Amino acid sequence: MNQTRLLKKLEGFRKRNSTNPNFINKDIYRLFYDEDIYIIAYNAIKSNHGAETKGADGTSLDGFCMEWVYEIISNLRNESYNPLPNKTQLIPKKNGKMRKLGFPNGKDKLLQEAVRIILECIYEPTFSDYSHGFRPRRSTHTAMAQIENWHGTSWFIEGDISACFDEIDHRILEVILRERIADERFIRLINKMLRAGYFDMQHEFHRTNSGAPQGSTCSPILANVYLDKLDRFMSEVAKRENIGRKRRKSSAYTRIQYQIQKLRSGEYSAENGEQIRKLVRIRKSQPSVDMFDPKFRRLRYVRYADDFLVGVTASMQYSKSVRDEIKQFLLETLHLRLNIEKTKITHAHNE
Repeated sequence: MNQTRLLKKLEGFRKRNSTNPNFINKDIYRLFYDEDIYIIAYNAIKSNHGAETKGADGTSLDGFCMEWVYEIISNLRNESYNPLPNKTQLIPKKNGKMRKLGFPNGKDKLLQEAVRIILECIYEPTFSDYSHGFRPRRSTHTAMAQIENWHGTSWFIEGDISACFDEIDHRILEVILRERIADERFIRLINKMLRAGYFDMQHEFHRTNSGAPQGSTCSPILANVYLDKLDRFMSEVAKRENIGRKRRKSSAYTRIQYQIQKLRSGEYSAENGEQIRKLVRIRKSQPSVDMFDPKFRRLRYVRYADDFLVGVTASMQYSKSVRDEIKQFLLETLHLRLNIEKTKITHAHNE
């Protein structure tokens, strides 16, 4: 099949959203009527870990056929498509522990990936530079590279959001999606996916009234859409709180520098030379600027999925006030809880 026409459409959405961050995307549901989007989706995920794991109806992605595509399109046209609940399994983690993961059936996986492709065209061009999780050409390495440029940081705030993926508020997510998407059929489809529920390992059905189901290929980007609000909030906080071009000179460093210059300008003697060498050694151990300059402050931020780190160039007390402001924003705006006990504030030199 020739996918060029569809790829041009998707690229058009990407360019419009890149050019205008407030672009309103309309009539995107019709993209699901194009058979090629499912071919692209299948090729994107057919080699993923878990692609062959069967869902609640016993089907997996390795049973892909064009009949699936025709059936999905037919059901989407009259909005009769209803995703099945995920099947839950225990999966071993790298540390040897186990975690629960949901597995959709074959058709649902295919449609979820089609949704992810469309969402990526809309949101990826305007996601924050501070966000590194589940994004093309970004990783833990790009997050670390950003942190390594945080020169002069005094304190780190290691953010821990309690059960973030499980607590995403569906109503708030819908409101956020409608800021950029004016297509109620598309919103309703995502809502169906979020509320499909799951079967536990005892085959008991559970409703999902909140959260982005783990195991769904579109959940990571939906979580990024949700937490982009936090990224933008932190960007505004940094603009408001960052003050001063550079720190003032350290009085202790300046005093030692003056003593060295005075000794060097006088008549040289062995005693003076030894004194100069001693002062130079002391000067090397002293910061040249005032690390506690109240007129200089920096706040930096980075996020990977639901983990975030804030670098603060200011006092411990100020760092606590930043943490409390983040806690309030998460609770009031996103209905998420910052775990204060697990959200550590540590001195940069101890890390």
